[in-house]
Amino acid sequence: MLNSTRLGQLDVDEGTAISFPRGIPGFEKSVQWKLFHEEDDSGAPKAGVVFLMQSLNDPDVTLPVTDPSVFGINYEFVLSDSEIAELQLEDADDLAVLVVLTQKNKVPQMSSAVPVENVGANLSAPLLINAKSRKGMQKIFLGPEAKIEYRPR
Repeated sequence: MLNSTRLGQLDVDEGTAISFPRGIPGFEKSVQWKLFHEEDDSGAPKAGVVFLMQSLNDPDVTLPVTDPSVFGINYEFVLSDSEIAELQLEDADDLAVLVVLTQKNKVPQMSSAVPVENVGANLSAPLLINAKSRKGMQKIFLGPEAKIEYRPR
């Protein structure tokens, strides 16, 4: 049982937690996370929505994340052998890529909704999650080591 500052009382199945062995930069002590999302009729996550990643180590830390395709972004990158080992990745199809959302301008506290023009994403440091092993890491791109392709809608 976890009492999240943002999401309230949560009954979390530890078997569904995502482990970030090195934490996430800025949240190094948060190594266990739970991804919350709306589901479609088949039980799969709804596309194009914001997911919430709740730290299971710190009830005050919740990160809004989404699929980068929401922004028309498609990543192409090569993982090192150590990154593949950290993710316990055997099949590239098991890899999910998410971006952490940011708020560009301060929104008044009384408003629970953030206008879309105030939302951005950290595109230079996506979260990589192996859906099968439930291991994750943040891949930080410095310079031209990744091709980020923008597809306007």
